[in-house]
Amino acid sequence: MSRPILLFFVFLLAFPRFGFSQEPNTDSIKAVLPQAKGKERLHLLNELATALRERSQNEAFFYSLEADSLAEKLGDGLGKSRALENIGWIYYRRGQWQKSFEYSQKAYEIAIQNDDRLQAARLMNNLGALYYEQQDYAMAIGQFKKGYELASQVGDLGTQIRSLNNIALNFTMTEGLDSALSYARLAIRLNENSGSPYLTSFSHRVIGDVYLAKNNYDSAEAMYESSLEMARTQGVKSFEAGVLHRLGHAYLLADKRDEAEQLLLYSVELCEANNFLDELSKTHFYLAELYEEKGNVQKAFFHQSRFLELNDELQNKTNRDRLALLQNMFQSNLRESELELLKAQNENQAYRLETSRRYIIFFAIAAALVGVLVVRMYILNKSVRSSNTDLLVQQRKIEEQNQELESQSEQLKEMNDTKNKLFSILGHDLRGPIAQVKSVVDMFLAGHLEKEEFDELLHVLNKDIDSVNFTLNNTLKWSMSQMEGFHVNPARFDLREVVENSLQLLQPSFKEKRLTIFNHMETKVEVFADQDLIEVVVRNILNNAAKFSNFEDSVTIFSERDEQWVYWCVQDQGVGMSEEQISLILSDSYSLTRSRQGTNREKGSGLGLQLTKEFIRKSGGKLSIESHPGHGTKIWVRLPSIESSLNGEAAIGKEELKA
Repeated sequence: MSRPILLFFVFLLAFPRFGFSQEPNTDSIKAVLPQAKGKERLHLLNELATALRERSQNEAFFYSLEADSLAEKLGDGLGKSRALENIGWIYYRRGQWQKSFEYSQKAYEIAIQNDDRLQAARLMNNLGALYYEQQDYAMAIGQFKKGYELASQVGDLGTQIRSLNNIALNFTMTEGLDSALSYARLAIRLNENSGSPYLTSFSHRVIGDVYLAKNNYDSAEAMYESSLEMARTQGVKSFEAGVLHRLGHAYLLADKRDEAEQLLLYSVELCEANNFLDELSKTHFYLAELYEEKGNVQKAFFHQSRFLELNDELQNKTNRDRLALLQNMFQSNLRESELELLKAQNENQAYRLETSRRYIIFFAIAAALVGVLVVRMYILNKSVRSSNTDLLVQQRKIEEQNQELESQSEQLKEMNDTKNKLFSILGHDLRGPIAQVKSVVDMFLAGHLEKEEFDELLHVLNKDIDSVNFTLNNTLKWSMSQMEGFHVNPARFDLREVVENSLQLLQPSFKEKRLTIFNHMETKVEVFADQDLIEVVVRNILNNAAKFSNFEDSVTIFSERDEQWVYWCVQDQGVGMSEEQISLILSDSYSLTRSRQGTNREKGSGLGLQLTKEFIRKSGGKLSIESHPGHGTKIWVRLPSIESSLNGEAAIGKEELKA
């Protein structure tokens, strides 16, 4: 090793590694890195990744990947665990929680195998952060306390401070404000000797949260301002963004509106430039409050709309990520349980076999000396056979239990999928419009809106209410169809009358886009199906035709019949669909969350098409689609006719009704 590299490692060993305390100079490490090889290079790569992972994630990720590859080549378990820890933390900062869990869990297993308590303590903080994202604060606090205990055993001050800050943060989420204050102050006292501005900044931010929750605005401002100054000194923009909206909120509560406005507008610029969506959402929320207090209705409405849009997007993503992470953790725990069970079985069987072998050897030797022991050997052998039979019986029981566990796991997945669909619909299509209506009504009742301004917004509110009503009706129908005991009641009715009623209900949508409707159906079109289900089908197909039509287009409706079926068709001149989109819509795997926006930015969840497919199938019919991008869409619905239902010629339809 060259002398500069040797001197550098002497410097590193003089100071214990942890978090951000006693950070090595990254420029110095980069200067000697090209000359380093083997384990020396592996150590430098890991130190660089740890120092940069909060400030330059892409660069830290690059160094971590090289460290992981080099550790694998050298067979260095501890170096690999450190590289995987950094990769897991970077994925956590990027919001990819499932990958973060996988890398952190693997790194923890390697640390335990190598009895590295310091590395295990660091990874307890990674795993605790994932429990924090699951909103399981009690479990998160337990993980961070384990990390603190392990770090205390090996005397690693930085990991102790990091663990204490995380414990304090989680106590603020459980309203344990006094406990949060106590742990944060302890972190500051320990950090007096480490000189880490980042960790002290974190402690001050947590204390600011506590003071704000206790309505002590002056103290909260002082803590946030101190935290912000330290974050800017360190150049950690993600942490700076986390402090900005908190300080702006404190200014707003203290009636310092000008300071709050200046700080929050800067926060918008910083968050948009760095794609910090969560902090950006909170900043828009506080700006809406600020402009509402100032009486600037237009700006308040703009920031309220941006908050609702961002919050809606973040909530949907968070729900999906939490569900994926929960499933991953469940599968990991299930695998661990199965491994422990198999291990116990093998140990039990090995013990029994070893015992049997010893008895056989003993009595074989004794048989040469004492013939009477031959009888004893026979009895013992019989006992062994009985024990093996018992083992086989136990093994079969275990296999049955494993099958039952797999069945329960599949049922849990189906329940989670159903719950996720409902949450997606309620969160995406109901919460946003209702919150916007409430916001405008609250401002009107509070006197912040003039009647003329309220009248201008009334059209938007009416459109939101219509959207909520349509989605709620679809949701109720879909929920009923998923319940056990859902019955289909086919009867004769006039399909044209159902179509005309639906056209009347959807008249505002057609009128808004100035669409021309041509209804060329026969005077009376009788079908044999469940009228309630077909009304939902007709309304959703006509609504989609309006949704994806361009302004001043036309929509044509007509019907045909043969001896067995009635064919009802709706043709529009809208944006059309590709073959891949048609196949996705008609497939069983079509997802509720993949619906496209309409030509006038109309939102949807895809539930209407799911209902259409389901109810047509339950009525013994069939759905088909003809479309090309930019050339409109033609949707055909085939339903049993009166004649075919009476003559028993629609056997397929009746079989599907029974199903």
